[in-house]
Amino acid sequence: MSKRYKFKVNPKIYEGIPCQTNCPVHTDVRGYVTLIFNGRFEEAYDLIRETNPFPSVCGRVCQHFCEVNCSRQRIDDRAVSICTLKRAASDYTLRKRGKQPSAKFYGTLEKVAVIGAGPAGLTTAHDLARLGYRVTVFESLPYAGGMLIAGIPAYRLPRDIIQAEVDYIKSLGVDIRFNTTVGKDIQVKDLMKEYKAILIAAGAHKPVKLNIPGEEYEGLIHGATFMRKVNMNEPLNLKGKRVGVVGGGFTAMDVSRSAIRLGASESYIIYRRTREEIPVNEKEIIEAEEEGVQFKYLISPVKILSKDGKKISGMECLKNELGEPDKSGRRKPVPIKGSEFVIDLDIIVPAVSQAPDMSFIADSMGFRMTNWGTISVDPDTFATNISGVFACGDFLTGTRDVINVIADGHKTAMAIDKFIRDVDMKKDDDEDEIEEIIVGYPYKERGYDNIARHTAVTIAIKERVSSFNEVEKGFMEEAAILEAKRCLQCNHIWTQDKDRCFLCRNCEEVCPMNCLTVARLDELEHNRFFNEGIPHTVQGITPVRINLELCIRCGLCEQVCPVDAISFKVKKPCETTAKIKITEDVADYSERLK
Repeated sequence: MSKRYKFKVNPKIYEGIPCQTNCPVHTDVRGYVTLIFNGRFEEAYDLIRETNPFPSVCGRVCQHFCEVNCSRQRIDDRAVSICTLKRAASDYTLRKRGKQPSAKFYGTLEKVAVIGAGPAGLTTAHDLARLGYRVTVFESLPYAGGMLIAGIPAYRLPRDIIQAEVDYIKSLGVDIRFNTTVGKDIQVKDLMKEYKAILIAAGAHKPVKLNIPGEEYEGLIHGATFMRKVNMNEPLNLKGKRVGVVGGGFTAMDVSRSAIRLGASESYIIYRRTREEIPVNEKEIIEAEEEGVQFKYLISPVKILSKDGKKISGMECLKNELGEPDKSGRRKPVPIKGSEFVIDLDIIVPAVSQAPDMSFIADSMGFRMTNWGTISVDPDTFATNISGVFACGDFLTGTRDVINVIADGHKTAMAIDKFIRDVDMKKDDDEDEIEEIIVGYPYKERGYDNIARHTAVTIAIKERVSSFNEVEKGFMEEAAILEAKRCLQCNHIWTQDKDRCFLCRNCEEVCPMNCLTVARLDELEHNRFFNEGIPHTVQGITPVRINLELCIRCGLCEQVCPVDAISFKVKKPCETTAKIKITEDVADYSERLK
């Protein structure tokens, strides 16, 4: 791993490892799962932190892309519970260590301003502080965390977990100025005079309207506003009310489940497609249903109704059927003519999308804009057309998942660092040399293939619907270790010594996945070079071919090979290169202090 950018991973390292490849920040999943396997939870936590400054947060609300193509599914169709294992390492470490120790970084280099204390802005601040920059974050709210604290309810993400992550980042020397709204309390142009670089990471807190008649009636509150009121403990009178939530994303789920907790008599999710197309994971739907949320699929709102012309009394809707797939790959909802009907409601919460609030960006500043009215940036560096000003995260795209905006933050930190050092921001010259080491097949405990996937325990439904206590309890150490044993250790790459093999076919016959194919002797018996003992490599013969998409790293092929022609290798950064890089960084740092 690169030593200047400790979070940066050479793509060659995770080539062929689906969990690490799919993770937007390329965390060494297999590495920390193996550490948990061996009961080394604190080391697992520290390894996660190398690429992710929010391990405890992501252990709870990450979209866990790492699990999508997990190789374990080749055995029992159930991925390793990677996300919950991340939480197990984080929870164990926080219990063991208590409050995160101060990192004691003291910035002495140039000053950088960050607008917004959400996960994107704080990630960039975290990375730049570790490089020695003096970073100041300007946040309009009285708390740090952005949508983590304003948009996600405490039953999914407890406030003390967010605060622990923020405290660690502050311990690096990052200065967070709360209750400071850029555009009101301080202007961007003033920041440009004082700071060498500026990052705009103000998130997407502006609600998007449904654009249907009746949105002016009393009783309509947009999803982002609703969740902010919930999370800031502002009053919401929902006792005995019928609440309809329009949308199918995480905000819609959070609103509908929060409404139940706040006393709503009925809480509906009104979604224009089917359960199969809804963009949240199945677990969210199941938990919402358990708590009493009712799902109404293939329905689109047409008009908000009011009997007295003031307060909402219901919503007129249309039934849909699914047509051809749209750009998202999901089938497009097509209204069914004449299918209008009315749902009686007291409160309507549109939760279809959120957009960045651009009001603090003055036209006179000269930012190049996109067709969607957002700031245009270079997709590789997140640099705007104004020198020294960058933008990233939800502020550019609208709401996304946490781990992807963390990835944005990392990339922006590298770009800002290179900009300040007057280095080509697009030049990728910080890759470590990679070495491959033959290590043999990975150790697996007997019966690993029969271990069932563990599911995190949840609190009783009665407690769930009457409080904002955290719903999931995570894994205890014993369950985490057992779940970690399900990992197939995909970093072990199958390899062969072609010239040793004499085509006995032992490996092919013992392979439980039928992923090996040995060259047939009957096809080679009339080959003069083969019969004269000319090496396979000279002849261009591949003795054994493997379908890596099927391999489960069981190691049986290596064990039965009579001539040791099969083994497994792993990739890691070359230690010599890493030492040279450290020396270069120290020299660069010293030169800039002069």
